[in-house]
Amino acid sequence: MDLLIFWDEAAPSGIQSAFLRDLNPLLPIRSRVCESPVVVSGFIPSRKQTNATVLLDSLDLYKKRSGEKDLILLVVSDDLCRSCDEYLFGLARRTTGNAVVSTARMDSEFYGKASCDEDLLDRLVKESAHEVGHLLGLAHCQNAECIMFNPLLLDDMSRQKRWFCPTCQENLQTVE
Repeated sequence: MDLLIFWDEAAPSGIQSAFLRDLNPLLPIRSRVCESPVVVSGFIPSRKQTNATVLLDSLDLYKKRSGEKDLILLVVSDDLCRSCDEYLFGLARRTTGNAVVSTARMDSEFYGKASCDEDLLDRLVKESAHEVGHLLGLAHCQNAECIMFNPLLLDDMSRQKRWFCPTCQENLQTVE
């Protein structure tokens, strides 16, 4: 089993190689970045956000039609939400092996600060590893430094380290 990373054409460009270089050592599976065959849909004009559940539905349909068996992570620039959440950094659906992450709120520019590619890359790697962790069977962790800690705010994500705590790492290895 591999991880296919579908990079939407509107997602930040030029960081895919660095992203893959930093993500691969964290995961027990091989990953590769591909152009996304999925059209980003589910935009909600009144919220100016995209429904992450609709994106996961699109990935599910793609898998069904294509026969794809690998895990899929979709990287988008759209600000994500779902009906019960004001916003999301990402969302995973373990039952189908699909996840989506958004760079929108990971960029400091969203908060009126100067954009920094290093910070964006660091946050994207952490959130992507977090969502793939869910695809591999991990739940949220109480350790605020662990990738599997649920980051509700950008500060939460900034506190996280690029590692799975020993408990999560042990559980991650059992699902290989």
